[in-house]
Amino acid sequence: MISREVFLDHLIDTKAISYSDDESVVFAEKAFFAFRVAEWTFSKVAAGELEVDSLDLYWGLLSEYLSGEIDLKLENDVLYSECTHEEEYEDEEGC
Repeated sequence: MISREVFLDHLIDTKAISYSDDESVVFAEKAFFAFRVAEWTFSKVAAGELEVDSLDLYWGLLSEYLSGEIDLKLENDVLYSECTHEEEYEDEEGC
């Protein structure tokens, strides 16, 4: 499994976690769900339901989620993604 501390430390480096000026407030709106998705991918690989080679796709989705390009949700053990700015892509299908 992935270490929560290591994962969250990495997110600090990518600005997905930030602090107030006096460092009394932590802003991490998407960090804990992103960790949940990371755990989900590793458990799927461990169970043989995902290939290790497909992890790049999921890490890419996480990156897009953390940057606000897409929304992610886990429902019935399936990961779904959706564009957050769909109106910009009305003539295209998907993200």
